[in-house]
Amino acid sequence: MFGITFFKADPSTYVMLYKNGKLTKQGTGINFYYHDLGASLLAIPLNSQAIPFAFAMKSKDYQNLTVQGQVTYRIAHPDVAANMLNFTVDKKGQYLCDDPEKIQERVVRAVQVLVRNEMEERTLVEGLRSAKVLSREIQESLPLQVSLTSIGIEVSEFSVTNIQPSPEATKALEAEAREEMLKQADNAIYSRRLASIQQEQQVKERELDTEQAVNAKQQMLEKQKLEAKREQQRQQFSIEQEKIAAQTQNEQERAQLVDLENSNNNARADANAYSIERTLKAYEVIDSERLKIMSQSGLAPEQLIAQAIENLTRGDNKVGSLNFSPELLQMLTKH
Repeated sequence: MFGITFFKADPSTYVMLYKNGKLTKQGTGINFYYHDLGASLLAIPLNSQAIPFAFAMKSKDYQNLTVQGQVTYRIAHPDVAANMLNFTVDKKGQYLCDDPEKIQERVVRAVQVLVRNEMEERTLVEGLRSAKVLSREIQESLPLQVSLTSIGIEVSEFSVTNIQPSPEATKALEAEAREEMLKQADNAIYSRRLASIQQEQQVKERELDTEQAVNAKQQMLEKQKLEAKREQQRQQFSIEQEKIAAQTQNEQERAQLVDLENSNNNARADANAYSIERTLKAYEVIDSERLKIMSQSGLAPEQLIAQAIENLTRGDNKVGSLNFSPELLQMLTKH
């Protein structure tokens, strides 16, 4: 009505409204009314797009192979994409040109160039084994492609799912693999025989080494026994020498002790003889009665009585018989 139109964008679409060549509205998933006279409406999809691919390539050794995989991209910079491509839509939201449809073609072409460059550096066998490495290298190289960054494209994922050689190459590889397997089987048989011979030789060498080691050990034990016996004899001889030395020392000390005792005994004997000699000289000037009295002065009473009885039996005063009363005998026996 009167050229007024309502536009409703989904959340994954970036909308830009130009009025007379000037940007008046922009945003993701916005809704608005606008007058279509002199207005241009751009709708830029922001959702991710997954594109499968299959490229026929030649390897470094000129062999045909097919690389299959998938690339996922999105428009990360809608303002850049709007400046490079035409995303103008009509009142019904239909694109007025095929630029948006060509984005997939550009992405696939950029991926194809990178895959071709990588595969041309590898032989057929290397290429068949390079799926993982190829995925990583292409993933790292895609963000640097000007053909994509210039239109605001960002590649979020790249993967190689299969690398397939041609049927002729497959047969050749299978034949080569069979030959290699047969060769490996022959090598395995040869290796087993060689290993058996080497093991037998090692067993014999080990037996000889063991015998030599046992002999060497026995010789060492015999030598150790001789050394131990020799050391025991040396110790025994040392002990005997110590005993002899100790006995000699004891005998010498005993001889010195005997000499000392003899010397001391001689000295005491000389002293006693000198004392007796002096005593006798002193007694020579004393008469016999005084000596007798002096000798009796230190006697006990019973000794004095016995001396008196003995005197009655000698000399002129000698008596024939002597009677003792019981009281005297009892008194004498008490002492």
